Amino acid sequence: MKDFRERGHTIKFGVTTPQMWNSWDELLEMWSRAESAGWDGMYLVDHFMSDWDGEMGANLEVFSLLAALAREVPRVELGSYVASVTHRPPAVLAKAAVTVDHVSNGRFVFGIGAGWNEREHAAYGIDFPSPGERVDLVGETLEAIRMMEVEQKTNYSGRHVNLVDAPFEPKPVNGRMPILIGSRRPRMMAYLARFGDRWDSTGDDSVVTGHGTTLNAACERVGRDPDDIVWMHERRGFDDDATFDGLVARMRSLAPVGISYFLINAWPKSDTSWIEAIGSRLHDLRREWAS
Repeated sequence: MKDFRERGHTIKFGVTTPQMWNSWDELLEMWSRAESAGWDGMYLVDHFMSDWDGEMGANLEVFSLLAALAREVPRVELGSYVASVTHRPPAVLAKAAVTVDHVSNGRFVFGIGAGWNEREHAAYGIDFPSPGERVDLVGETLEAIRMMEVEQKTNYSGRHVNLVDAPFEPKPVNGRMPILIGSRRPRMMAYLARFGDRWDSTGDDSVVTGHGTTLNAACERVGRDPDDIVWMHERRGFDDDATFDGLVARMRSLAPVGISYFLINAWPKSDTSWIEAIGSRLHDLRREWAS
C-alpha cells in the first residue's frame, strides 16, 4: 500500500461540526475560530433533528447553513458530511449543492450517502427504502449528477431517478464538484471508483489497508487511477485524538497506508478549545510531513 506522498497528496486537516444543539452564532464562532487557527476544512452533517442527547436540540439544515457560513468564513474548504440521497429528490439535491459551490467560489465538497436514521424519516414523512434500494439510489444519483455537470440538458431513466430534458445551470465553479463517500461496502466502493473524489475511511491501519485494496481494485476495473481519490479519516473530538499528540499518533499509523486528510469531530456540547491548541501547530506539522 502506498503512503500519501507516493499517492501524490499533501497532508490536510479538518473539523466536522455536527450542528445539533448549536445556534447560528455558536457555529459561526466555531468556524471562525477554526479558520483563524489554520484548519483546512470544515464539515456539517445532514439531519433534520438532533440525534444527540434526545431529539429536541436545535439542528439547522445543512445546505442553507453551508451557504451562510461560506460568506462569513471565506478561506476553508467546506462540505456536507454527508447528505442523504433520501432527503431530497436527486436534482434538488444537486441544485442545493451547486448553489453552495457558487456561494463559496468552488470550495464545496459534496458528501453523499445512503441515509440511516429511520426515525427521522418517519417523523418528517420521508420514504425510507430498504438498504439495497438506498444504495441503488446513491448510484443513480451520482451518475445523474455527473451527467448534469456536463450536459446542456440531461435525460436519465433509472429505477429511482428520472430526468427529462433537465437543465442544470450554473455548472460547478471548477467544472465538477468533488464528491465524498464514506463507506466500505462493495457497491458503494464501486460508485466511489466511478464518480467520487474523496473516501472517508474508518478503522485502524489494517482496516484501511484492506478496504483501500478493495477501492483500488474497483478503480482499476473502471480505468480510474486510484491515486486520484483522496483518503480521509475522521475521529471524534471527545477521545484522545483531540490533542496534538493524539493526532500525530494517528498520522504515524495511517499516513503510511495512504491517508492524507485527517478530521476531528467537534462533538455537540463538548469542549472545543483543542481547535486553537492543535490549529496553532498545524503549519509546522504540514511542513514536517511534507519532507
